[in-house]
Parts: sequence; C-alpha cells; structure tokens
Amino acid sequence: MKHLFKVISLLTLALVLSVTMFQSRIQASDKNDSSDTNLSFEEYKGYQDEGILGDDVTYEEWVKLVNTSKELENLLEDSAEFEEVYSSNSVEPFSSFTMKRGDVVITNGTSSAGIAGHAGIATSSSYILHIAGKGKKPVKISLSNWHGKYTNKTNSSWTKVYRHKNATKANAAAKWTEDTYLNSNAEYKITSDLASTNVTYCSKLVWQGYYYGPSTKEANGPTIGYRMPYDLPKTIHNLSHKKTYLKNRR
Repeated sequence: MKHLFKVISLLTLALVLSVTMFQSRIQASDKNDSSDTNLSFEEYKGYQDEGILGDDVTYEEWVKLVNTSKELENLLEDSAEFEEVYSSNSVEPFSSFTMKRGDVVITNGTSSAGIAGHAGIATSSSYILHIAGKGKKPVKISLSNWHGKYTNKTNSSWTKVYRHKNATKANAAAKWTEDTYLNSNAEYKITSDLASTNVTYCSKLVWQGYYYGPSTKEANGPTIGYRMPYDLPKTIHNLSHKKTYLKNRR
C-alpha cells in the first residue's frame, strides 16, 4: 500500500511540474512576442492622443497593421523586382527613367504610427502628390526632393515606382486626386473610413484616386478598412513595377 501511495505521489508531482513548465513556456512565449513587436498599448494610445490614429482604430487593428506592413516590406525587398539604378560608376545619380502621370510611388524611407512605408501619386514626370504626416496637408513634392527626403534617408532606403497599364485611367486617378486634395484642408489621420476626404493619409489618398477617378473602379473595395503603402500594388488593379531607386551612394 505504501508503495502504491508513493507511486501515485510521484505521478502527481510529475504532472504538476509538467503543467507548471508548460505554463511557463506559454508565458515566456507571450513575453517574447510582445518584446519582439514592441507594440505597447501605451504607444498606441499615444498615437491616438497625437491625432495620428483615429478613435475608430482599435489596438488589435493597429498591431495587425504594423506587423503586416513589416511582412509586406520584407516581401518587397526580397522580390526580383529590385534593380540598382544608381552605382558609384554612374555619371548620373539616378537613371534616365521618366515618371508618368498616375504612377504610384512607394518608399520605405519613413513610417507613421509604427506602420512602415510612405506613398504618393505622380502628377507629372517630376512631381508627386502626397501627404507627409501629422500636421501636414496634401501637397506636391518634386521627385528630386522626394529622393532627398526619402530615397536617400539611409543606406537601406529605396523608392519603387508602379505604373497602371492604361494611361487614360492613370491620368483620371491623378486628376481626381489633384482635384480633391491639392490646396485642400484635409488633415492627416489614419481611420477606417476610406470614403472620407476631410481626413486622409498617404496610401489612402493614392488608393482613392484609382477607386474614384477612372470610369471603372481600378482599386479593391470596400470603402471601410485600411490601405497600407506596401499593399497598394495588390489593392490597385493592373499595376506593374517599373523602377526601383536606391540610395545615392556617391
């Protein structure tokens, strides 16, 4: 009887230890996940208090947006689309590539609210319409200034240009964006309302141009949700990569 009691006690102890170790591993895993992403609720609330994130953006949605943007950035950087258009042996700092009206321009040279990337839409061969961030209004920026501010920001910075296959629809997208946002009082804020124009953010502005501008919708709906800079090549139809600019290494 004593032997049986001893066996039962040992089995019970082993079970308790197993459960404790399992819980510890789960807690450690949760802690690692939190520290890896470094996405605290306080940081999220800070962005809301600053007016960068709308009140309709939940903490869970924000975490998903930040993590997804990082994943998409890695996919873009690992893609075969990249080609170096500047090297130390080149006479000119950038290639002779010419932008066209309606081109979608995406860079990893900045971020907002922890969401990586920035985007704009070309209004000509040398100007891009964008909204830079908190406290800014939609404005045109020259391509050379864009390179100086974003493409050349760090040694790993880049700018990618995508073009719609139909020039008429691309022009319509650029026209709608100019007519709607240029010289407007639209404020910078990330919200889930993709139809509004009184508040906007960089990739929403570009996406709206292709959703509302052409005679047929050239962007994915619905008008509730979020559009990130790095998913524009997927959420706007018929775009193809045309050029990648890397940091001027001279």
